[in-house]
Amino acid sequence: MEVEDVDTKDDGLDEFEEGDTEDVTMEDKVEGESEDGGNKDTPHYKLMVLLEQELPEASRREKIDELADRFCVNHGSNKNSRKRLYKTLFLVPHARLDLLPYWSRFAAILDRVYSDSTLVADLEHQLHGQARFKKNQNLDSRLRTARYLSELTKFRVAPPIVVLRGIKRCLEDFTGYNIDVACSLLENCGRYLYRTKHTHKKLSELMDTMMRIKKARNLDERHVAMINSAFFMVNPPRKATQPAKKISPLEGYLRHLMTSRLDADDKSVLFVSKQIQRLPWSDPGVDCGALVSKYMMKACRKGRYKSTKAVALLAANLKRNKPEIAARLIDSVVEEIQWFLEHPHFRDHQRTLVCARIFGELYCSGVIPSSAVFEMMHHVLSFGHEIPDALRQVTESQESFAPRGKVTQTIHEDEELADGQEKNAEEGKTIVPVSRFSAHDPRVFCHGDPPTVAFRIKLVTTILDTVSSLIVTTSNKTKIEFILASLQRYLFVKNSLPSDVEFSVLDLFDVLDSQLKKLYPETKRKPQSKQVAPKAPTTSFVRYNSWIDAHKFVIAAEMAEFVSQARTSTRLLAQAGLLGAEDASTGDLLEDDTVGSGSVEMTDEDDEFLDRCDSDSDVEGEDYTPSAEDAVVSEESDNEVSDEESVDDEEAFNGEDEIDEAAAEAAYLRQRQDEAFESELRKLTMDALEKGKTRPELVPEERFPVRCQQHLNLSQRSLLQT
Repeated sequence: MEVEDVDTKDDGLDEFEEGDTEDVTMEDKVEGESEDGGNKDTPHYKLMVLLEQELPEASRREKIDELADRFCVNHGSNKNSRKRLYKTLFLVPHARLDLLPYWSRFAAILDRVYSDSTLVADLEHQLHGQARFKKNQNLDSRLRTARYLSELTKFRVAPPIVVLRGIKRCLEDFTGYNIDVACSLLENCGRYLYRTKHTHKKLSELMDTMMRIKKARNLDERHVAMINSAFFMVNPPRKATQPAKKISPLEGYLRHLMTSRLDADDKSVLFVSKQIQRLPWSDPGVDCGALVSKYMMKACRKGRYKSTKAVALLAANLKRNKPEIAARLIDSVVEEIQWFLEHPHFRDHQRTLVCARIFGELYCSGVIPSSAVFEMMHHVLSFGHEIPDALRQVTESQESFAPRGKVTQTIHEDEELADGQEKNAEEGKTIVPVSRFSAHDPRVFCHGDPPTVAFRIKLVTTILDTVSSLIVTTSNKTKIEFILASLQRYLFVKNSLPSDVEFSVLDLFDVLDSQLKKLYPETKRKPQSKQVAPKAPTTSFVRYNSWIDAHKFVIAAEMAEFVSQARTSTRLLAQAGLLGAEDASTGDLLEDDTVGSGSVEMTDEDDEFLDRCDSDSDVEGEDYTPSAEDAVVSEESDNEVSDEESVDDEEAFNGEDEIDEAAAEAAYLRQRQDEAFESELRKLTMDALEKGKTRPELVPEERFPVRCQQHLNLSQRSLLQT
């Protein structure tokens, strides 16, 4: 069938549309044509497919535009095809109200090309015709017609007067379903007409009339709610606008520098630092340091999360010329974290994470030392979990204190515990008392950190992840192991972990292990028959299987730290002459006394860790001769054994000999220590003089160690006494 053949049947098709014959669907006609031997490639068949199959399934703007283009190209020139299209657009399926905006778009596209559309006239005629009958009304059909006209009005296919006449017709008899239709018209296109200049006045008059009718009549609650909703959708109440905060030009310029000009590159940081140095620092009426620190924090909190690195670089650049800025920034960050620990709230989580990121970036920029980072992480994990005195008394009286929480195994990726393993884990729980060397224990309940909250873990992982590229060194390996053990002990106390916290912990271990592998690269060595190959250092941090394993490691480390501090303080007091010979000898034997009276059983690994910590503290501290101390300890222990084997009559005489020998050995040891102190002091003085000549750029901690400062203070005190 050609296009010319379709044109010859225009009169017959017009009679079919105007008449009241039976409705024959397009599919039936297509089937009839196919039975008669018609071809599916004819324009008539393609039009039927477009109207009956593709148009009802079009639910995207791109698809509607494509169908409109195809209709205009293939069927738009045929008047009969356009009539069939308008009839199809008029007969919207009852349950497909979602098609109204898309079909209105289709009609708007065709309205720009063809001017013989009858869709708006048919819909308006249907709207007024349905309002004419008060009995047997179909509310769904009326609402569908009202919404269709509203969509066509917004697409500028139907003139605004059509909707305005519909609203006025409903207001003439503002009862029953007319209220629903008027509210539907206002909700769908009332805002558009209200904001249009030439319809604003007319719609305002109609809305005022509607509100007066509502107040005059006693309508039910449903209709009152619908009228109020439609009215406020058209003309929403004005919000109380907050007055804009007035800031000085100096603050506005600082905000511009921090939020717009500052980036994490050398050129931008140098430019912003120069501009900050040009501020009126000498003006007593302007606190430039506080303003700069304030807008540096705002740039990180309210600006971009990546700007934390730029702010840290800026603080490091200004540290030499304006140290006040770095000090204020560090104080602000620490105060923010401390405020969250004291007043935890969900709304402050992101704010605190930003502060943790800034704290890590400050270390990466060289503004704060590594000791401050470890102290902050330890403080976050232990704040609020201080061991009370009553609990210590209970521990001393051998009473029990069971660990809290249900997590008893290590977190492994893609691994689950079997039922038997879970039962064995629950049965294998043991009651572990608190250690007398610990000041904090995560098992102690804290109202600010209950067992169901795991945000502190995220804080620690954020800090460690930020500083992981620089903090993993040989000297910091022991401290990182202690922090990771404390983190895992704290982690096992929690009842459950969110998925994001669990993955952050796993990612943290992966990052730290990769940095540790870079620190100890694997080197292939040829095996030698006579020499034994040295033991290679571990290239991964320990992941503990249970709470008790992490707890034992933490307790051993705390005990080693306690013993090291006690021995150091005893040595310093002995060198200053504030202790006698007997006190000095008992100070050297402090380790044996404390280990013997501990409440936690130590394993072989803990003993090795304690020995390693003692050796590290001796190497990092002073060049004393530990062999003399060991000799004193060994001789005294031999004397004690010999006293036990001796006769009761000779115990008093041997005791007097031991006292004389101990006093002589203590005096000799004291003399050796004084000589070692003088030599070390002379060496430090010469090194300081040489470093003063070269003037290298060092961190303040490395420039003059704290222990050397203590030695100098003690030496000055001894000189004053003499």
